[in-house]
Amino acid sequence: MCVLNRRGNRRGKTAWVSALLFLLLLMVEQAFAVQLAVMPVEDLSMGDNGLNPSMTSRLREALIRKGYIVVEEKRIIDFMAKNRIRRVGSLDSNNILRLRKELGIDYLMLGSVNQVREKEPAALGISLQIIQASDAKMVWAGSTQLCRADVRKFLGIAEPQNLSEIEEIVVARAMEIIPQDLPAVSEGGKENFSEDIHLSPEVVKPGEKMRCRIRFSESNVKQSDVSVSVVVSGKVIEAVYLPQEKYYEAVWPATGIDGRYPVSVSINRGQQGRKNVFAGSFLIDGQPPEIVLSLRGQELDGEVVLRRQLTISSVLKEPEPITAWNISILDGSDQVVKAESGRGNLPGRFSWWGQRQDGGMAEDGLYSVQVEVSDRAGNNAVASEKFRIVRKRPELTITTEKKEGEIQVDLSYDGKVPLAFWRVELRSGTGVILQEKSGEKLPVQFTVPFSSESEKISCRIFGQDVLGNKMRQIIENIIAIRPGRDKGGDQDSEDGTEDSGWSVDF
Repeated sequence: MCVLNRRGNRRGKTAWVSALLFLLLLMVEQAFAVQLAVMPVEDLSMGDNGLNPSMTSRLREALIRKGYIVVEEKRIIDFMAKNRIRRVGSLDSNNILRLRKELGIDYLMLGSVNQVREKEPAALGISLQIIQASDAKMVWAGSTQLCRADVRKFLGIAEPQNLSEIEEIVVARAMEIIPQDLPAVSEGGKENFSEDIHLSPEVVKPGEKMRCRIRFSESNVKQSDVSVSVVVSGKVIEAVYLPQEKYYEAVWPATGIDGRYPVSVSINRGQQGRKNVFAGSFLIDGQPPEIVLSLRGQELDGEVVLRRQLTISSVLKEPEPITAWNISILDGSDQVVKAESGRGNLPGRFSWWGQRQDGGMAEDGLYSVQVEVSDRAGNNAVASEKFRIVRKRPELTITTEKKEGEIQVDLSYDGKVPLAFWRVELRSGTGVILQEKSGEKLPVQFTVPFSSESEKISCRIFGQDVLGNKMRQIIENIIAIRPGRDKGGDQDSEDGTEDSGWSVDF
């Protein structure tokens, strides 16, 4: 028994020592592991300052699998809220330093989703940057994209079936191209940042000028002691000191294909050393938006027809932020009948009730809807669709012919808009119904008996066309109608037209 106990104690001590060594090794590994913050990923397809939570989560999970210690998402959101950071996709050097100080990170990852297409073939593109938190230096930048058409396989086996699966492949490819080992950074920073950097504009057309301004907070900085340059796609642009404005400025044309370009600033202070600071990024956009415009109303002979309301749907084929929009209703002479404009993203739907700008109702005729938009780079796009206004009431023609002891009545219609229904009532002078007819098609012929010229037979005609236009016609005495073609009597229209202009559904 004693031997067994001694062996059991020996084994217990060995297991305890192994566990202690494992914990010590784990603590050492954690101490030297790289701390990394994944900032919320910008999604340009979702409008200005759009956010892509799904891509953010996928990047976090992939980096954790690679062995990095990734800061909790809640701590990142709390930091942004505390410091009133409203913009995603970029971060200035002062906030990078503050992020390192508060969360103890070594690096941060900034990302942007540059392209999203859910329609077949689905496509997705992202650009990523890794910034060293100790000096705001960009240590790596890259991009990757995937279109489902690029990975077609025989019989469709193992193809990505939707945008979510494409997103998973894009993230996996991004993990393959980022640096395999990022060195841990010591807590002792060199010096506090004292540069205020402003990069503008955020979005440009190809060839337009970009500006980067660098201002030092120290009042005793001498121009001769400092040289500043801006680096864009490997190209170095020297910044010029403007004594009146008291800042350095670099100006260069935005060249290259459409896409996002990171910008860094290199500052050389002589004996104090050199450092690189991430300034942000800009987007080159040379393509005008594509507007998909559709009209919904009643249709006649292949044309959309407005009688009461016209619904106008307008969306962008490839979603992107819009700075200004204008919608106009033009008549057949291209004169503006009604117009509305606004700033910001284009409303998805309008409803027009046929009212002119002055408040009156637009006349019957051929019209067009024209939608114009401008994006952040100043690219303009126009789309137009035609429609017709038809409010004219249907006109039914009645013809009578007297014969022996009866009157023959012919009812006809030759309008362009088909009838939906009609009804005729013939009454004697005492109000007794002599004949009642109804139907959907004309012409029709029928007879009514009568005894003498002194007899009185009244007629009421009701009709409605397929567009909803109504008519009511009253003939006091059909016996008094002269033979042949006669519209006769009084006519009342029942348009029921709404007294309003148009409404916008956001």
